[in-house]
Amino acid sequence: MAGKWDLLISDYRSGMSLPTVAGRYGISTSAARYHVKKAGALRSRADAVRLAASQGKHGSGLRGRKRSFSTEHRAAISAHRKAWGEANAAGLSIKPNGYVEYTRGPHKGRAVHVVSMEQRIGRRLNPDEIVHHIDGDRANNHDNNLALMTRSAHTRLHRREQKLAKGAK
Repeated sequence: MAGKWDLLISDYRSGMSLPTVAGRYGISTSAARYHVKKAGALRSRADAVRLAASQGKHGSGLRGRKRSFSTEHRAAISAHRKAWGEANAAGLSIKPNGYVEYTRGPHKGRAVHVVSMEQRIGRRLNPDEIVHHIDGDRANNHDNNLALMTRSAHTRLHRREQKLAKGAK
């Protein structure tokens, strides 16, 4: 039986993977791993991944390899992605903090309530101005729910609301 394990370890050292060696000798992968490890021949995970990638067995076979595209091909990819975006992207996203943000167009990356208020007043907000959601719902961006306030007035309002909520308990 020792000869069988010597052949198994030899195949593994020659570049075969544990599952391949196990299948060849009709044993489980864990048994093959046990005997390879016992012989001191077990590769590290990083070495095994590199070996698999070099043999084209990892992912698409292109992982970790630089690809180059012609100018025409890059333009075609860009055009198709843009067409896909026009057909499928909503243009709005609800962020983890609850605010709605534009994801497309000239206001990309800006909060909807801020842009809405700026359009209403006809100018950009000053650094000391805040748009307050009257009902507290950050996703409710209707004009009748938005109030323009200074930062200090906004802070005072929320402190007063906190005191009232604390007293109601």
